Amino acid sequence: MPLKLYLDKRQNKHGEAPIRVVWSFNGDRYQTTMGFSIPPKAWDDVAKRVTPAEYNHKNTPSTTINAFIEATERAVNRLENYARVQNATLTKPIVKQVIADVLGAGGEYPTAQEAQWKKMLKERGLSKARYFEHFKGGKYKLIGFGKDSETLEDVVIYQAMYGAGQIWVRPYEIFFSKVTLPDGTEVERFKEISM
Repeated sequence: MPLKLYLDKRQNKHGEAPIRVVWSFNGDRYQTTMGFSIPPKAWDDVAKRVTPAEYNHKNTPSTTINAFIEATERAVNRLENYARVQNATLTKPIVKQVIADVLGAGGEYPTAQEAQWKKMLKERGLSKARYFEHFKGGKYKLIGFGKDSETLEDVVIYQAMYGAGQIWVRPYEIFFSKVTLPDGTEVERFKEISM
């Protein structure tokens, strides 16, 4: 899943560190805090949750903080699945709105806002065919998204716009990653282009 949660290294005057959330999408990312700071000993780095029975200096229980985390993960999964089905592109304004809606819902999943998120995707006209150019030169048409049946890893399905029109599958994280050229320049592995 492209959502990553971690505890910031910087601490406030109470010895607490903010929980940060990073949402990677389409080779881009949006980063913010969850709005909670906790003592570092209260963070379970494996489960990406606050350990049970812990509180911060504001007496916010771990159950409340974990509810915010779970609502954020649910929103991310639902919106990404919708974008895949619609062949739509997530943009920073949409991602920012989703995170703000989750935080504004007080730890509950903002069900009423989900229709608005979908509308935002449609209004931007993002459900059109998408084309990409590989950093080495070939042009490709995005066919869709899927999951690897063995690993359940997200994959991108795309077709060459040259030769026999071979259809390819590549892991999502690799397709939307950056590569470093021999001269040290960092570029997108597949850059979106208009055709």
